[in-house]
Amino acid sequence: MQYGNSTKTRLVWMAALATILTLSTSVSADQITLTNGDIIQGQLGEQTESHVIWNSESFGTLSIALEQVASINGEPFGEQPVEIFSNTYNGSLSFTGAYASGNQEREDWDFDSNVEWREGDFRHRSNLNYETHSLNGSSPNREYALGYGIDWFFQDQWFWTNGVSFGANEERAIDQYYAVGSAIGRQFWESESSALSANTGLLWISEDFEDQTSDRRLTWSWAADYRTKLLDNIELFHSHKIFIALTDLKDSDLRADLGLKVPVVENLFTELKLEWIYDNQPAAGTEKSDSQLTIGVNYSW
Repeated sequence: MQYGNSTKTRLVWMAALATILTLSTSVSADQITLTNGDIIQGQLGEQTESHVIWNSESFGTLSIALEQVASINGEPFGEQPVEIFSNTYNGSLSFTGAYASGNQEREDWDFDSNVEWREGDFRHRSNLNYETHSLNGSSPNREYALGYGIDWFFQDQWFWTNGVSFGANEERAIDQYYAVGSAIGRQFWESESSALSANTGLLWISEDFEDQTSDRRLTWSWAADYRTKLLDNIELFHSHKIFIALTDLKDSDLRADLGLKVPVVENLFTELKLEWIYDNQPAAGTEKSDSQLTIGVNYSW
């Protein structure tokens, strides 16, 4: 077929216009990505409380549930949740008590709380302990401790830990104490059924005693924490801390816990725990060693 010059010119312009329109439509098209990986070209029509109306180039108008939309034009869709605590957030509350009357009047109460959570490469730890003991109507001796620590995992299993704590222990004639420390640790393993970690470093301890004396010392510290499941549901746990003064190697402290947690119902346990404290240079008028065996209720999550 023969065309005149004017007709050829018109055909060229029409082809060019069609190409431009096609390219402009392609460039201006949006892109939606679904949670299953599918990508659909088109335009966003509207969004309701439960669906996105999408005008697809190939499939026409689509109604897509919000939970099926991953992103639009590469941007994450919807509000992204901000995690205050990561999935490793856990903690426990323990309470024990004893009351006796008659030939002996005795009251003992012990409350413990521990919370731990992970945020990226950081693990946060907090603990609170409060105890009160009285015998034959005497004024109760109180003990309390509050602490916070943070671990930075600079490698998969290695972490740098820093912590601070303060409290008092009237039974050991400590009117007030505080401690600040830093250490390098290793998380040997950690799973739902078992975990083991240890750390070593330096700890500054300041103690004010009830007789108005005080003790300030820089110590080398070594601590370990272990737990494991026995018979699938009983948990055995152990932890200890050792402090040795750098200026007097004979000045040392040991604090250790050993116990069992037996499930009663979901997240509720009976806890049997032995606590032992040994201080080879205690405050005047107190013994070097203290131990306590308690049976109480523990709630863990």
